[in-house]
Amino acid sequence: MSTPWIAAVGRHLAVFTAGTLIGALYGRPLIGAFIVVTGLLLWHLYNLWLLERWLQTGDLAEMPAGNGTWARVFARAKFIATQNKLNRKKYRRLVKELRTSMKAFPDGGIILSPNNEIIATNKAARLLLGLKRKRDRGQRIDNFIRHPSFVAFLDAGRKKETVEIPAPHGEKWLSCRLMPYGPDQRLLLVTDVTRARKLETMRRDFVANASHELRSPLTVIAGYLDALDEAEDLPDTWSRPVADMREQTRRMSQLVVDLLQLSKLESSAPGPLDAAIDIVSMLAVARHEALAAPAHPRRIELDIHSDAGLLGEESEIRSVVANLVSNAVRYTPEDGSIVIGWSVDDAGGHLSVADTGIGVAPEDVPRLTERFFRADGGRARQQGGTGLGLAIVKYALRRHDAELDINSEPGRGSRFTCHFAPQRIDRRPGHPDGSERPDPREESR
Repeated sequence: MSTPWIAAVGRHLAVFTAGTLIGALYGRPLIGAFIVVTGLLLWHLYNLWLLERWLQTGDLAEMPAGNGTWARVFARAKFIATQNKLNRKKYRRLVKELRTSMKAFPDGGIILSPNNEIIATNKAARLLLGLKRKRDRGQRIDNFIRHPSFVAFLDAGRKKETVEIPAPHGEKWLSCRLMPYGPDQRLLLVTDVTRARKLETMRRDFVANASHELRSPLTVIAGYLDALDEAEDLPDTWSRPVADMREQTRRMSQLVVDLLQLSKLESSAPGPLDAAIDIVSMLAVARHEALAAPAHPRRIELDIHSDAGLLGEESEIRSVVANLVSNAVRYTPEDGSIVIGWSVDDAGGHLSVADTGIGVAPEDVPRLTERFFRADGGRARQQGGTGLGLAIVKYALRRHDAELDINSEPGRGSRFTCHFAPQRIDRRPGHPDGSERPDPREESR
């Protein structure tokens, strides 16, 4: 008990004792004590009435001064009321600043509760999503955006950075991003990406059309060059130029093929889940093809830990394997080695291609899957790469619920690992066509 309250109890006891003694002088000590207790009770009730009357108005100017212990109570109540008033002013100022900042957002902003209920929206969000500020406050955001990709995006939280969906109203495309906001809230940022998607569509159409139109001229040029190369009366001085032209025509033809394949992967729907792929046999074939290349590392091995297959589009998975293996062969010296691995666990399937080649600098690793990006441009062109192989791998894996993980160190080689989701794993025994699977250990010999 604090010192002021000890003093207050002492005063009350003193008054009670004095009243009892005065009553005793008249031979009525109990009556004296009763009068003192009644007076103290009426005094406390009066002060309580003053406090209750002030609480009804809340006007700090009308706060009673009080006396004794009640002076301390009234002072504390006045201090708390003053602090609350200041806090309310700060809160209103913060709310005003929040609304002002949200209005200044060029993109839509929606504050969500832990249950994905709308707390606040800005004007841009209301225009993009057709929301009403007062009517829709407290409603779940997935009541207005019902696209399956968006619902899955909400459930994933920050595990998935962004998702692009069609707008609920109109012919727009929206990019949604979710981030923490406050202790238990989240901020949903909505950006209109319609123009960017249209430009991307135009780019894909242009690349696809241009690549398609280049195929016929390249075929004609290649035919004439083959005829020149086989001609018996071709001057010796023309042999080298014709060979160079044939090589460049071959590279252009391969570039056109890669561009068409990349365009198909970007624009077509994802592959089906029910097409069985014998990934073990596919990896064995890829190893044989790598060993048959004119230049390849001395050791190319298989490291198979499961006979499970994959579910998806076989041609696309074959392209993934071929690009990863050919990329490893291209950048691994003759005395190096390549290990092609396949394993399955509770997290899904893992296809890896590890080499002891030249490796890639850490700052270049994030850009390896960009179109035409080469960590070592001049050397890559000498090796005959088109710069599209890993971009094809990225898009093909994305269509199969898979991700590409790249680990590389200059001078010590690289490891490219494809992580497939559990629903893409085919655990049924045997080869898809009913034949017996080859033994991976035999294939590695």
